[in-house]
Amino acid sequence: MSDLYAIMVISGEDEKLYMAYITAIGYASSGNKVYMFFTMDGLRGVTKEIEKIQLPNVKPLSYYYENLIELGGDDIELTACEFGMKVKNVDHERLLDKVKVSGVSEFALKSSEAKATLIF
Repeated sequence: MSDLYAIMVISGEDEKLYMAYITAIGYASSGNKVYMFFTMDGLRGVTKEIEKIQLPNVKPLSYYYENLIELGGDDIELTACEFGMKVKNVDHERLLDKVKVSGVSEFALKSSEAKATLIF
């Protein structure tokens, strides 16, 4: 049986976005389910802008996103916070394909069911 891990991404800093995705890859590679909730500045991590995010001497963030999706398949949920989208003027067309839109109450429910909750 796999466990659920919830990750809330509130920071848009490149390093923290990388850490969130790499952590999620670690959980997924162990056969666990991962729920990632992106809000406010963290929304950068689930928009098409992800292809432009790159730290020195590493692959673009989109590489880690693609690996997470490939590795976890249906056990990965990526969610954009509806409230954060309104505040940051992020429209649905900017979101990556696998990303759904939901409210903070869904994160509260998912994190209460999770084995662990991490905040980046």
